[in-house]
Amino acid sequence: MEVDVLGIKFKNPIVIASGPGGNGRELNEFIDLSKLGGFTTKTITFKPKIGNPPPRIINIDNGVINSIGLENSGFDSFLNDDLPFLNELNTNVIASIGGYNVEEFCYMIKNLNNTNIKIIELNLSCPNVDKGGDTILNDLEETKKIVKQASKISQKPLFVKLGIECNLEELAKIVLENGADGLTLINAPKGTKVNLDKNNPVELSRGFGGVSGPIIKPLALSCIYRVKKIFPDVSIIGMGGVVSKADVLEFLKVGATLVGIGYGVMMDPQLPINIIDNL
Repeated sequence: MEVDVLGIKFKNPIVIASGPGGNGRELNEFIDLSKLGGFTTKTITFKPKIGNPPPRIINIDNGVINSIGLENSGFDSFLNDDLPFLNELNTNVIASIGGYNVEEFCYMIKNLNNTNIKIIELNLSCPNVDKGGDTILNDLEETKKIVKQASKISQKPLFVKLGIECNLEELAKIVLENGADGLTLINAPKGTKVNLDKNNPVELSRGFGGVSGPIIKPLALSCIYRVKKIFPDVSIIGMGGVVSKADVLEFLKVGATLVGIGYGVMMDPQLPINIIDNL
């Protein structure tokens, strides 16, 4: 069951994906986090974010759409309030960070270097406030700049989280050539739910959100397969609709090194432990 990822020993390939597990305290009340291969924090931003107004999460067939908006109390609060708890966990902790410019990413990485965090995951889905608010990944030069600077500063392995962008292979090549050590695939694709019985047909306050659950599993498997054909040796944290042992095996079969569970934890906090026992 043990997996070696860039010299880091994981007791098994199961990790909690960023988001549903918060920063560990809540989930730790339901399961023994030490049994996991790893735990990923929710995405931490430099400044606090209140997130999007409700409704922020809705059910769909075989999944959910969420529009949380990266709600978190900010990086300084994370260091003071959450990191001491995470440092005591007997499992590998992956810190997911999101910034609005290269300075914010680098500040957070510098401060994470002297912690027990094992891997830093860059969530580049945030808007770039310095260039009109477009998503960072849509700006290839800015993506190069952030990953290159982050890799120079980081003393931890860096993973970059990507989605189902049509230029996925190009993005993977860019981030790996500029210093990323691995990839997280996939970030939740965007979706909308319409209610024909309401005057305002779009149910989420923002109009759209990230789709999670078994409905996206074929998309995730395809992305991992595509990237692995070009970069057979790259380490990948695969995720997207994992709710069973069979799902985990499928992700491993197409090339994932570790397998993240997000939606499944929301449905049943015991699910990751049951899967580990059955593996």
